[in-house]
Amino acid sequence: MNAPLKDQMHSSAVQAEGMSLNRQMIEFDLLEIARALRRRVKVIAGIAAGLTAIVMITVFQMTPRYTAHALVLLDPERTQVVDFTAVMSGLPADSATTDSQVEVMSSRSIARRVVEKLNLIEDEEFNAELAKTSLLSWLDPREWMASLFEADAELTPERRQEMAMDAVIDSFVDAERIRRRGMTYIIDVNFTSRDPLKAAKIANAIAETYVLDQLEAKFNATRQANEWLSQRLEGLRQQVSDSERAVELYRTQNGLQSSRGSTITEQQLSELNAQLILARADRAEKQAKYSRARQILGSGGSIESVVDVLQSKTISDLRQQQAELASKKADLSTKYGPRHPAIVNIEAQRRDLQAQISAEVRRIVDSIANEAAIADTRVKALESSLKELQDTQGQHGQAEVKLRELEREAAANKAVYESFLNRFKETSQQQDLQTADARVISEAVPPVAPSFPQKGIVFGISAVISLIAGVGVALLLERLDNGVQTGSQLEEILSLPHLVSVPVIPAETGENGKPMLPHEYLLRKPLSAYAEALRSLRSALSLSSVDNPPKVVLFTSALPNEGKTTTAVSFARAAAQSGQRVLLVDCDLRHPSVHRALRMKQPKEGLVECLAGRAGFGDVVVKDAPSGLDFIPVASGAANPPDVLGSAQMRRILREAREAYDLVVLDTAPVLPVSDSRVLAQIADKTIFVVRWNETPREAASGAVKELRAFDADIAGAILTVVDTARQAQYGYGGAGYYYGRYSRYYSN
Repeated sequence: MNAPLKDQMHSSAVQAEGMSLNRQMIEFDLLEIARALRRRVKVIAGIAAGLTAIVMITVFQMTPRYTAHALVLLDPERTQVVDFTAVMSGLPADSATTDSQVEVMSSRSIARRVVEKLNLIEDEEFNAELAKTSLLSWLDPREWMASLFEADAELTPERRQEMAMDAVIDSFVDAERIRRRGMTYIIDVNFTSRDPLKAAKIANAIAETYVLDQLEAKFNATRQANEWLSQRLEGLRQQVSDSERAVELYRTQNGLQSSRGSTITEQQLSELNAQLILARADRAEKQAKYSRARQILGSGGSIESVVDVLQSKTISDLRQQQAELASKKADLSTKYGPRHPAIVNIEAQRRDLQAQISAEVRRIVDSIANEAAIADTRVKALESSLKELQDTQGQHGQAEVKLRELEREAAANKAVYESFLNRFKETSQQQDLQTADARVISEAVPPVAPSFPQKGIVFGISAVISLIAGVGVALLLERLDNGVQTGSQLEEILSLPHLVSVPVIPAETGENGKPMLPHEYLLRKPLSAYAEALRSLRSALSLSSVDNPPKVVLFTSALPNEGKTTTAVSFARAAAQSGQRVLLVDCDLRHPSVHRALRMKQPKEGLVECLAGRAGFGDVVVKDAPSGLDFIPVASGAANPPDVLGSAQMRRILREAREAYDLVVLDTAPVLPVSDSRVLAQIADKTIFVVRWNETPREAASGAVKELRAFDADIAGAILTVVDTARQAQYGYGGAGYYYGRYSRYYSN
């Protein structure tokens, strides 16, 4: 297998091992928490039940309150009878407007109107001054502060009334709750009161007051608009009149009167131009006729070809007469000769007619010349008049600039006036047609069930919170628990082997009517768990050194009252009952207790007397009749116990005891208070360190073991005493007590 593959497999194995360890740690933590809660189940149950009971008692003492609901709909699509939106339009359809209307409905102004309408200042629910004073109110510091301020302040009756009204409004606002339903235009009006009828009445009053407030706001807006427009119209009307008067006056002063949309000068210029054009055309025509006639006369041609001559009736009549004379002459010439008088007379008439025709032609030519001259004079006169009018028109043009400015000003003033006049008419019509932008879609009805306190919900919440509090206290107590509960904890804390856990004995009465002591129970119940624990301890000591089993065994503990003496006596009795020769020595010279444990009187001679040489070894040994155990009591104390116990005499006594007995048990003083046990531990074969289950502080036990090691004590191990096996099982693995329920039938209790 190549190296990279090996590294990869090794890495995978390490990761798997780490994951497994993490799972075990998590599982251990969860199990440990579960066991801790199980151990403190009474604390949890007590706290949960107590807190829940307190909360429920408090809840049942509370005054029930009822909440009534009214629904108001904002209608942003309000129908308008007339098109008038500038003065008071409907509400825009947006979320901000709806939220703003919620704030308006929640305002103190609406609250004040409802309070005044329903005269709630006379209601003791809202006016605290009308409420009956209870004894508990004197315990409220707010009452003291209020009384102090009222005593120092000099208030007028009006100010007191206003303060009372403000207080009522504050209570009213606290009791109402107005909110928007989701993203709709519906506003939920809630009011809470002690009386369900009152709650419904006030909720409806809030909704109605809000709708009325909207109408009044619109009426006030239109009324103010009408008043302002009316005042403005008066000024605009006078302004229009003055501007129009100024236009007419300026027009008159400058001769700018107009007719059919133009000034008189402009009309005259137009007419003169038209006349001049016609006059020039007429002059050209007549001059052409005159020039043609003169040309014909100058060339000797027949003037009769001129149109005017041809069209002359006189000449036509004369020509007719000539034709008749010619016809008559032709008739007479066939009969008479040229000198006949009739023919001569006809010739004379013909000459006279020709003369008349020539005179008439000359008159026509003179008339044409005269008409041409007149036409020319007329043209010149028209041109002169036109020039004068053009000069006048130039002057009028400069005046018209100012006139147009005055006309524009007058037109603008008139337009503004007409606009305001139309708006005034619209507002006058709209004032009578205002409708609210909101309406009540659901009136409040008296509630049946109280909204506060909701006992079921409060009970559930209080139970959960109380349970959480109980669990918290239990975990805190568990955290503060400084005792040793299991053998594994004992080994971890002291770094010593756990030899055995000595269970607590059942409470039984002995033959003397007194409570049975553990070493008495040992003799009464040799097959009990307590006896078995002591036998297990002897076996553990024997196996600690198979080739050289310990003979002198010292029992000590960190502090007093940890079961050290009881365990030593029980251990010695158990060994004696098994047939061994056992000597129990009470080495606690300060507080001897072995003789009391064995229910014996204070001896006259004991260990101190033997060490001092005042008594022999055999004189101080006392026999325990029930078990056959020998023990040396303490009859009197010593001035310096450590020196006495560490003396050569003590070593001599122990040597004699080794030779005479199979087992020597030393019951000593605690390690931490005094140094007696440390001295004896140096000369004992083995030291057994006693720790009381769930009582001995861990720091004390660890410190005591440290002191013993400092004196080179040979510590065989540690034992747990007074173990409650049932409770120890709740701490989980780590001791035989965890499985006590499975093998308890093997013991005789």
